[in-house]
Amino acid sequence: MKVLLLNPPGPFCRAGSRWPHRRKTHRVGIDYHPFPFALAYATSRLLADGYDARVLDCIASDISTEELEKEVEQFRPDIVVLETSAPSFHADAALVKNLPCPALAVGAHATATVREHLDAGFAGVIRGEYDQVISQAVHLGQEPYLATPNHPEATHAPLVQDLDSLPYPAWDQLPMEKYNDPFCRGRSITVLSSRGCPFECCFCNIAPYAGKRAYRRRSPAAVCDEIELLIQRYHPDEVYFDDDTITVNRHHILALCEEIRRRNWGIPFSCMGNATVDTDILEAMAAAGCRAFKFGVETGDPEVMRKIPKSCNLDDVVRTVNDCRRLGIQTHATFLFGLPGETREAALRTIEFALQLHTHTLQFAIATPYPGTVFYEEAVAKGWLTKSSWMEFDPAGGAVVSYPGYTADDIAAMHELAWRRWQRHMLLHRPKTLWHHFSNAWRREGVGGLWRLCRYGVSRLVKILDTSL
Repeated sequence: MKVLLLNPPGPFCRAGSRWPHRRKTHRVGIDYHPFPFALAYATSRLLADGYDARVLDCIASDISTEELEKEVEQFRPDIVVLETSAPSFHADAALVKNLPCPALAVGAHATATVREHLDAGFAGVIRGEYDQVISQAVHLGQEPYLATPNHPEATHAPLVQDLDSLPYPAWDQLPMEKYNDPFCRGRSITVLSSRGCPFECCFCNIAPYAGKRAYRRRSPAAVCDEIELLIQRYHPDEVYFDDDTITVNRHHILALCEEIRRRNWGIPFSCMGNATVDTDILEAMAAAGCRAFKFGVETGDPEVMRKIPKSCNLDDVVRTVNDCRRLGIQTHATFLFGLPGETREAALRTIEFALQLHTHTLQFAIATPYPGTVFYEEAVAKGWLTKSSWMEFDPAGGAVVSYPGYTADDIAAMHELAWRRWQRHMLLHRPKTLWHHFSNAWRREGVGGLWRLCRYGVSRLVKILDTSL
């Protein structure tokens, strides 16, 4: 049986990204290609079970719809498996109608909107984590986690508990040189040491997709065995742990750091974790070669933090950043505008907190209530939504919620103000951050990457130097 797995053509990146984001027709600024772990693991599972499986990341490989049609014609799959998203849903459905075989929808959006996918022509939908049940699902039989037109009700797929037993992702079928996080230095390889998150932030789709108690971890030895193989094959400048939160389990992160120290690769690592971390854990990370640490703060307003809800004390965030600076670990903090409970005054507090936090880099985004999240359910119930079509659920196009006294336009304005102030601050006071971005563009793409980043910088210069800031 031939199975084709897809991260479909743009403009939206679906697989690998926790939230869909729009890809520019002509790439500008800092390019970002997340590694599509679920698709890659699903492919290796199918191969291990004897299927003829192929995975295409049309986003990272710049494959157009026309080129994909040729690939399908040549491979002649019996079934296609693709991740969908809210803003790309209509395009995904149109793609399926033109396929010469049935299509199976997977991922967070498909899990949350089963009926809509079936009505749009999908032959089936796997609810939940799909990569290790894929071999049974592609036959479109009566699996409890598989929704079909004749059996639309489905439960979540069972979670794999022994992550060490999984075959490695299908690296050899993917453009490994393309995958990166802007936070990483140079060419990087991406690894997972755990899956899931025990927290339940209202805007996040991890719990609706994988389950509320879905946190599982791999053994440090197994993780490091995989890293050694990746280093031998791809010779990266850095290792990036893309766990949902690598620091949530004290025993796990300390044991992992000890194993990394023992292996002594001479290559730094970066990772994503909690916004607040005990000092001794950060010390262990620094001793193991942690170069950079990425985390979500979301807001600088305690009342908004309480409503999300997220148990995060802002004073502890400051302490974590200060500890990292003392230990030589660079930091990257992310913030969201338009969360429930936010006002213009709260948004301004977030901007001030973010700038005074003195992290190496910052990221601002507009909170979007994707189907399946508590945020979406609350937005529907309270009439906050300003857009009715999922195609408009694109943060790059502005906010899709509006609150009494704080409109979607207000949210978009706060988001723009935050970026302008940060970029002006970076230009005038953070030369090391500028060097980080330009050196990365050179390491990854040479002269072409530098030229693209310079064009973006020029396009933003007028706004950055606006005297009204």
